[in-house]
This record gives sequence, C-alpha cells and structure tokens, in this order.
Amino acid sequence: MLDVHRLRLLRELARQGTIAAAARACSLTPSAVSQQLAVLEREAGTPLYFRDGRRLVLTEAALVLVEHTEQVLAELERASASVAALTSTVRGVLRLAAFPTAARALAADAIARCRAAHPDLRVRLSEQETADALEALRGGRIDVALVYEYSLLPGVRDVAVETEPLVTEPLLLALPADLPADLRAGPGPLPLASLADQPWIAASQDDTLRAMLARACAAAGFEPRLDFISSDYTVIFALVRAGLGVSIVPRLALESMSADIELREIADLELTRTVSVAVRAGSRRGPQIAAMLAALHEVAAELAG
Repeated sequence: MLDVHRLRLLRELARQGTIAAAARACSLTPSAVSQQLAVLEREAGTPLYFRDGRRLVLTEAALVLVEHTEQVLAELERASASVAALTSTVRGVLRLAAFPTAARALAADAIARCRAAHPDLRVRLSEQETADALEALRGGRIDVALVYEYSLLPGVRDVAVETEPLVTEPLLLALPADLPADLRAGPGPLPLASLADQPWIAASQDDTLRAMLARACAAAGFEPRLDFISSDYTVIFALVRAGLGVSIVPRLALESMSADIELREIADLELTRTVSVAVRAGSRRGPQIAAMLAALHEVAAELAG
C-alpha cells in the first residue's frame, strides 16, 4: 500500500524540482525527504526519479503517481470536510493568509463576522503574498488564502487548489496633483504613453504588478523608469504626493492614499486585479472553511455594491 504522506512528498518534488526545495515546502530536512522517497520507490517497485545535473527528473511512473496523488488528496479533503459538516457547531482554529490590502479591506471584517456568528471559531491571520500563501495552502500550513492575479498576467491553474473570485477591481494611475497640464492629455482617462518620460514608483513585494506594469507600458510603446520601489502603499502615495513619480495602484489600496494625489483611469488598456479566495481542493465544505468563505463573500459583495 502506498503511503499518502510519501506521495505528498513526491508531489512537492514534482512541483519544486529539487529535494531541498521540496523539504522547505514541507518543513522537513532534505535527508528526511530523501529517505521517505527511497521508501516510496520500494513501495512502488520502480524508480521514481533520476538526476540531471542538480535537478531531479521524475520518471513516467512518478508522474502517474503524482496525477493520482492530486485526486487522492482532494478526496481525503472532501471526506474530512463531509464528516466535519455533520456537526452543527463551527469551532476550532482556522488559519487564514492574506496580502496586506486584502487583509485590511476583506479579512478584518470577515473575521469579525465569523467571530460574531461562531464564537467557538478562532481565526488566525497571517500576512502573505500570493505565491507564499498558495505554497502554504498546498502544504497544509494554512486553510484559506486570499490571493490575486492581474488581467495581463493570468495565474497558472493548480489542480490542488480551488479558487472563488471575490472582487475584480480596476487599476488606477496615481499622479501628483501638480503634474504639468501638458502631460494630462485633458480630463478623463489618461493614455499610458503620455507618461512615458515620467519616473515610476512600483510595489516591491508584488512581482506580478511590476511585471504587468512593464507589459502594459511595452504595449504603449515605452519601458518605465522605476526610480522608487516600496512594499508600503502609504510610502508609494507619499512619493507620488511629493512629485517624485507616478504609479499604478489597485483600488483596494486607496484607503492608504494621502491627500494631494490625483487618480485617473487608464485610457488605452483595461487593467484589473481579481482578488480570490483559495482553499485546498475538496475542503470547501468543512464547517470552518465554509463559514469563512460565506463571510468573505458577504464583505466582497458590500465592497462591490
């Protein structure tokens, strides 16, 4: 009989490409992962990988096992959630991860609603960007994640994760109030090309937003000059207010906005960010997760309204 824990390690090896990376993803030592994979090879009765330089390449047998592992793990999650759903009480600990703007705009109110409706449910919140949150979700270190993707850079779908869209928000140009009139191209939406010679300010932790900015500017015929990078939207808005550059920001970040900043829509491209809630495949019916999903959808609906 194949061991589910070892199959999970094989799945991480397929995803990460090296023993060391798989070990980090599973919070184990590389030697422990190697030993468990060696046992799995004996259980399977066939080689599961071979070395190609510093990376490990999975054999066809291993790829078959990984495909079935995704189905097995999803069914186990579904079975656990179905059993838990038999109780009428929502209790225990739910681990929620969210990136900063979603933590402020969505998670805080959703946690408060869960606490009011389910006093025996304790929600633990950690701030994590999308890539880290998804890895923690797959690894079982969190239960629910708030994640995002941009319109020009759709995310790669993962059979181990199920997502539900919550909010699709426009990306807006943030401009200094004293930007010269000849750069504004009149009232209304502003073409990106009119800002080609301006210094740009970007979010440091959001690699995908910077990648989308580069792609959008390339479509407008120029490469943005990134003079300032910050992980804090209050800093980004302060830099804009000081006249040090322009930026593209998601609407949910506007609560951090200071005065003396002009917001404009983008004329030549429709740029959006979709915020979704992610759970492990098969787990959504669990009482704790179902309660959090319902609360998040309520808060998102009020934001959209």
